[in-house]
Amino acid sequence: MSFTRRDFIRTASIGGSVLILPRGLRAQGVISPNARLQLAVIGAGGRGRTALNALQDEQIVAFCDVDHARAREPHPQEKKVKNALNRFPDAKWFHDYRVMFERMADQIDAVVISVPDHMHFAIAMTAIKHGKHVYVEKPLCHCVTEVRALHAAARKAGVVTQMGNQGRAAEGIRLAREWVQAGLLGHVHTVHAWTNRSMGGYSHPADVDAAPPESPPSSLHYDLWLGVAPERPYRKIRSHGSWRGCAEYGGGTLGDWGCHQMDAAFYALDLGLPISVEAATTEPKKNTFPVTITLTYRFAARPNRPPVELKWFDGGLLPPQPVDGFKFDANGGSIFYGEKGIMWVNSHSASARLLPEKWMQDMRGALPPKTIPRVTGGPHIEWVNAIRNRTRCGSDFDYAAPLAEIVLLGVAAVRARTRLEWDAKNARVTNHAFANQFIGPGFQYRPGWGV
Repeated sequence: MSFTRRDFIRTASIGGSVLILPRGLRAQGVISPNARLQLAVIGAGGRGRTALNALQDEQIVAFCDVDHARAREPHPQEKKVKNALNRFPDAKWFHDYRVMFERMADQIDAVVISVPDHMHFAIAMTAIKHGKHVYVEKPLCHCVTEVRALHAAARKAGVVTQMGNQGRAAEGIRLAREWVQAGLLGHVHTVHAWTNRSMGGYSHPADVDAAPPESPPSSLHYDLWLGVAPERPYRKIRSHGSWRGCAEYGGGTLGDWGCHQMDAAFYALDLGLPISVEAATTEPKKNTFPVTITLTYRFAARPNRPPVELKWFDGGLLPPQPVDGFKFDANGGSIFYGEKGIMWVNSHSASARLLPEKWMQDMRGALPPKTIPRVTGGPHIEWVNAIRNRTRCGSDFDYAAPLAEIVLLGVAAVRARTRLEWDAKNARVTNHAFANQFIGPGFQYRPGWGV
């Protein structure tokens, strides 16, 4: 009888586990060729390239991208990406993830999904139905109903999950929780979060459907790019780098940055889900996001903790100055206000500092001990290690789903342009019935995509 690599991985884990998986993987030791995970990368450009660079010690057996020319020929300056692609010359290339799973499902252990937001749900659900572990970029899905359905499916399947909000693996978010839990700030009652990173595609100054249709590049399978979304004529501004500004595909600035800049507050304060969120915005164009928004989230009191107000700022607006001389990072961050003091966590929770700086200096040598385990290697490495060790990731879907829901509720409030009162138990807006359309994708999925 032959003993295959897959038999080895399946049987080596027998003898107890921390997490029940559909296919157990042995505890990690030195990675040898026989122990490499067989991965598929869906969406090989953008964040997919980050995954490709991070996962060089695994075996990538398949790439899937709707535009092979863009995916296989990175910019000349991206030498590292080119070298990474060259490491896997035998990997199969697909345009359609459905075809990939039909032909290669038994050769894939886990899947990295780095495509536009509107396709996260359909692809991740397909992978989970095939029993594959999944890494999905933030904000996990395109809307709240998708987040809840995907979370439930992943829990039922027992797969190892990770959402790509990389700050959850960083040092700063751990310091923030350790300091809050130790009582340095006293009870935290207010958090301000922001980003003002200048990037195109978060909003559109004109109706994206008003201009004449264009012809898609010959390398782009545009119908596959649309996927579940309504059929629309091709326009470059809607699909190439600008899709986040279109409500049918992305979530604007908030959808891109919210999971990064609200993560520290969510983790450090155990916020749970909000009871309301109110949006104030500039005027948007049809089916696009406004240039500037502010949001006010309200979270109910928790045991021994007061209610929390979380405010979001973007598009050129900044929070109030926390202390004299504070310099706001355009990438963003969050500022915690407590009864005893103020704390700043920078973008992607990379670091944390007490404010004013003199307090930080005075506390050197007296800060709370580091009690939370640290992550080495980043979120992709944490994920593949968790698959081998049968453990959980810091941003597994049990953690990531409510964080994503907070962000996507904000996106719904922006689209409704009003205050939403949220019944978390029943997943519905209670004060404006019309706004419940934005809790879902806001359109009917096109048939044939498995959702």
